[in-house]
Amino acid sequence: MTPRNRCTASGLAIALLLLSPLSPAEGRPARVAQLPNGSVFGCASCHERASGGGALNSFGQQVDDAYLSPAGVVLWGPELAALDADDDGATNGEELGDPEGVWAMGDPAPGDAEAVTNPGDPASRPPDTTPTAVQSTTWSRLKMLVQSILE
Repeated sequence: MTPRNRCTASGLAIALLLLSPLSPAEGRPARVAQLPNGSVFGCASCHERASGGGALNSFGQQVDDAYLSPAGVVLWGPELAALDADDDGATNGEELGDPEGVWAMGDPAPGDAEAVTNPGDPASRPPDTTPTAVQSTTWSRLKMLVQSILE
């Protein structure tokens, strides 16, 4: 191999290394479409920086730890929607406009995009949370149980 070819091959190898994905936790713009109302905050739904990449916020860490398929697709559903990644008192689903976790990729964005808050930012939370059907049902049953004990 001539010195010129060696230099070109080395440069190509370095470019490929720099452009290739480094880890499965690295930001993926396609994941924005894998969350209900994901386009409202874009990469900042999961990352500290609005531009994406780098450190994950609490919601991004929660997704990365337990809610990615082997292919790296976000597993949005009732379980992830019911969690409160940023401990602000509102569930991930309430913050993203899908409190029941029933939205699926390809569906129209649920709820009101103006009411969406960031599930990874404790300073960003809905002003008023409405109980989900499960919470309402559970509360109703508990209330009836207490009333029956007191009677």
